Amino acid sequence: MIKKILMSLAVLGAASFAQDPNLHIYLAYGQSNMSGQATVTDKDRAQDPRFLVLRAANHSNQKVGEFYPAAPPMGHSQSKVGIVDIFGRKMVKELPDSIKIAVANVAIGGQSIDLFDKDRNKSYVQNAKNKGDTWWIQYLDEYGGDLYKRIVEMGKIAKQKGVIKGFLFHQGEADYQMNDWPKRVKKVYDDLIKELELDPEKTPILIGELAPTGDLGWRNDAVKQAADLIPNGHLISAQGCPALKEASYTLHFTREGYEKFGERYAEKMLEILKSQEPPPDTSKKDTVVKDTSKTDTSKVVPRDSTKNDSTAKDSTDAIRNLPGVRAVESKTPQLYFDSREQTLFVRFKKNGREYRYRVTGRKD
Repeated sequence: MIKKILMSLAVLGAASFAQDPNLHIYLAYGQSNMSGQATVTDKDRAQDPRFLVLRAANHSNQKVGEFYPAAPPMGHSQSKVGIVDIFGRKMVKELPDSIKIAVANVAIGGQSIDLFDKDRNKSYVQNAKNKGDTWWIQYLDEYGGDLYKRIVEMGKIAKQKGVIKGFLFHQGEADYQMNDWPKRVKKVYDDLIKELELDPEKTPILIGELAPTGDLGWRNDAVKQAADLIPNGHLISAQGCPALKEASYTLHFTREGYEKFGERYAEKMLEILKSQEPPPDTSKKDTVVKDTSKTDTSKVVPRDSTKNDSTAKDSTDAIRNLPGVRAVESKTPQLYFDSREQTLFVRFKKNGREYRYRVTGRKD
């Protein structure tokens, strides 16, 4: 029994040691705009040691669940450049060098929110197969056949290795006729929060608008409803992010659109991180301690700047007679401690008159 306990403690200790609080991990999910549709350039392939991908799909000779330097494709094998690529690069640019950013991206184009719902995804996949709508099944297989489970798997790894800082979400084009879409978006988020045992107050979800100049820009009222429905939901504006005119539709963003949009996701997240910082600790600041106790003027000769040249009778008897006080004949100021008053004084004698001043630390 003792051996088992020791082994358990050793495992917990190793897990704790492996967890890096400076590794911030984001779980991204959605459809094609989250997957990324912009053409990959050499700039996109340039690696930053502080920007990582937590591999969520099985391709590119990389293992699912491992961390690699971030480079497209960030999602499934046919992903290009999208929100997460720009988001991650902006985050590492703005955050301290000690922080690393990782993104796990689970996204497939053209699919409903039901594909991410743990209670609806099986019937959704089966209905698609019955209709012959199977072009995307190969990407589902890369994610292990169940998107919800794959997000949970990535989340558990993320908690072991770093800290989950939030969710990045962009979806809705496929569900433009779904009246209760906002509620379904919230359900998926709530299920993930519960299963991953996350604190919803510390785990935001950033929800991006659909392309305003695209075919479904009118659906952004529903996108806003989804963001408003989730207490820690945040709407990311796509205003001014150009959409790409394609042969049959206008749904995806241009390269410029992705760059603006991805940076807005990052800017919102940076704002949230700033708001989560603890207030500055002012308790350790140096303070001047002042002695506010009252001076007994009946026993102490007060300062008299107007009579420095006075030849008045020596009035030091009261001071000399105080317990613990010895008479001082020197004109040089001296420190002494009054045992009766438990106070430090500066004392000197001038023109036959003795003066003393309480040491308070206060500047006059």
